[in-house]
Formats: sequence, C-alpha cells, structure tokens
Amino acid sequence: MSSRNNQAVWTNWSGALSCVPAQTVAASNEDEIAAAIRSAAENGLGPVRAPGTGHSFTPIVVTDGTLVDIDAHEGVVAADTASGLVHVRAGTKISDMGAPLLEAGLALANQGDINRQSIAGAVSTGTHGTGLTLGSVSSQVAGLRIAMANGESVDASADTNADIYNAGRVSLGTLGILTELTLQCVPAYALKETGGRMAVSDVFAQMDTLVADNRHFEFFWFPFADDVLVKFLNTTDEPARPPRPSSGGGMEHYAMVGACELSRVLPFLRGPLQRFLTSNAGARYMGAEEFSQKAKVRHAYQAFPSDREVRFNEMEYSVPLESGPDCVREVAEHMRKRGGNFIFPIEYRTVKGDDIWLSPFQGRDSVSISIHQYAKQNYRRLFDGVEAIFRSYGGRPHWGKLHTLTARELAPLYPHWDDFQAVRKRMDPDGLFLTPYLARLFGEDN
Repeated sequence: MSSRNNQAVWTNWSGALSCVPAQTVAASNEDEIAAAIRSAAENGLGPVRAPGTGHSFTPIVVTDGTLVDIDAHEGVVAADTASGLVHVRAGTKISDMGAPLLEAGLALANQGDINRQSIAGAVSTGTHGTGLTLGSVSSQVAGLRIAMANGESVDASADTNADIYNAGRVSLGTLGILTELTLQCVPAYALKETGGRMAVSDVFAQMDTLVADNRHFEFFWFPFADDVLVKFLNTTDEPARPPRPSSGGGMEHYAMVGACELSRVLPFLRGPLQRFLTSNAGARYMGAEEFSQKAKVRHAYQAFPSDREVRFNEMEYSVPLESGPDCVREVAEHMRKRGGNFIFPIEYRTVKGDDIWLSPFQGRDSVSISIHQYAKQNYRRLFDGVEAIFRSYGGRPHWGKLHTLTARELAPLYPHWDDFQAVRKRMDPDGLFLTPYLARLFGEDN
C-alpha cells in the first residue's frame, strides 16, 4: 500500500469536477483497502471515497479527505462455466473483463456503451445498457463483499445478509468500499449490429415493435433533425469478426468536435449542424435483412462499446416504460424552443425493472433518457429545463449523472428508501464515507 500526501488534484472524466484530497492511498488488495479505511478513520482523514475511473458526473467522489485508489485490485478471480458465476475484484475495468470471460465461455448479459468504468463503479451507480428483457449491471450481481468503516469486511447475497445485498448493489459507495463481486454471467454470444436513419414519426409509430423485436434497441435524436439514428443489436450464430483497429473515432469524431466548436461561436448554426450530423451518420434504415451484408458481427463485449472521445457532461433520468415516448417528445420540444445552445443528441434506451432498493429501475420497466452538453459549454440552462420535464413523469435520476435532487425529493421515489438508510447508518454510523454532497442526498446535512 502506498500513500501520497502531495495535494494532488483529482479530476473526473469530463473535467467539470475536481478535488484536492488530503491523501490518496493506492491499495492493491483487500487488506490494504481495509488498512486505508482504518487509518483514515483514526487520523480524521475522512470522508473516504474510491474514485474508480471518474466517469460519474455527480460529485460522489469529491472529498478533501482520503481517496482509496483500487485500480490495482483487479482481475477475474474465478469463472465457473457450468453455473455462470464469476468472481471479480472490484477495481477491474469492464473493458478488461470480456476476453477472460470469453475464454471461460461466458459473457455479461448486458452492459453499457462505455466500458472504461470499474465494475465497482458501474454497479454502485446502477449503470446499464439497453434491452427490455435485460437489467442493469447491478442486476447481474449475485454476491458482493464490502470493506466497512470499522475495517472489517462483510459478504452479502440473496441468502446471506440479504439487506446488505439489497442495499449494496446500488449504494453510491456509502456502505463502504466494494472489494469483490460475484456476477451471474451467461454463455458467450455474438451480436450483430444493424441500424441507420429513420424518420422521427416512423420511430414513434413503431416504437413497441422496435423495442419488443430486438434484444437491444436504442435511438439518438438530434432534436432539430427530422430523422433519428437507430441502433439494433441481436444475437446471431454467425461467427464474430475481429473489430478494426481503433483510429481515435475517425471522421465521425472529427465531425462531432468540429460541430461542437462551431456551434460554440455561432450558436444559430446548431440546427443545421444537427441535421448535417444526422444525414451523414448512416444510410436510411430499411430493415435487418437489407443491412445484413454490412452488419458488424462481434463478440458481445466488443459489440457494446462505442467510441466516446468528445468530452461532455450528462443528465439522465429513467421514467416508466409507458411514459417514455411522450417524455422524450416533450424534452425534444423544450430543447428546440428553450434549451439554448447544444449539439449532442438525446439518447433513448429501455431497461428491465429490478428489485434493488436504490436502483432507478426498482419495481418498474423503464426508459432512460440522456441529455448531453459539450464539456466546454455551460449545461445549467439546458439541464434545468429538461429536469423539470423528467420529474413531471415520475423520473428517477441516474446516480452518476447530473441532477439537483436531495433527500426531500428522492425519498418518495424509492419505496425502500428508509430500508436503505437503516443499513447505511448501521454500516457507517459516523458517516466516514459520506461527503457533503452525499450528506445532502441522504438528508444528513443538518
């Protein structure tokens, strides 16, 4: 275990958040994680946080106390092909899990389109992909191990410490530091990607079919465009083909950067630029068969990720499935009329409901709707107006993405809010893992 007290600045991926912790401790195993927690408590160097890869846009990591860097506590420990159960250390990056799982004949049932997060960070914030029959990454957790504020570790599953299991699968790191996870994986599979442009009116007319007939369906809508970009991923028996070497995003990346920079200085071009980006992003979608010859076929872990090199800040809410179409149309209308200067599209995905206490998808199948703003532009005007719409539909915020809710507004959204609070206070009675931001979220800032 190594410790740095050089007032190094920590910054998140988008660059919007930073802090100067009193110390940063690099811990490469569970014993070192526990020692770091005990030392911070004994020396008054809390709050204690584990930063992951900084892909959250909310300040859940920001602390002037102790950061415990668990990047070196990584790797797939064991994979049982017969049961599909996989034990993985909490610092493991999702991008590093695919190959060893494939070697064992396994894969994650679903994942998001960014794979740079640590598995612990993705689980702790309820990160997800798309697909109405598929839950979030947290829903794939069969067991977990947490290093608590007293330096001891506890195991939890549906059969052992079930309350900690229900709370710990989405906990924002407030119960302690996750050290190991057991994931319920599925037999390895390949995915075929198809998609293209569809008229906005056609997408909404066919929404139920598009969602029901595809394992994964999502769309991206530049609100000033008349088409949306649709993406489908479906399992296939065709052999997976190796992906092309990354070229830093290629022409699409440079087109997006150029559009973002141009709209900053010439905001009246945001409409034409959005229509240009849409019309040049793909051919008109005619159906899976017409695109089958051009379709990408990849192993699942290679098919899910997308290049996200242009930095942004993001807000995302999940609304009940049946409200998704109306909500996103209202959001798009607001963005066109009162959203100010923006260039990124709206992202629309579906997620299966689950039983996790603080999951945005607890008790209901959901649609998640994401709004992005270029990292060099102020997001407040755009996000404030959109958030009011999300809330009017009973939306729940993604814990790692920007929102303004505090305990007063959050508690009514989660039927098990009080149950979670009871577990949190029992495991961390002195608030060692509770930053000022998290204290506001959980009503402990008085």
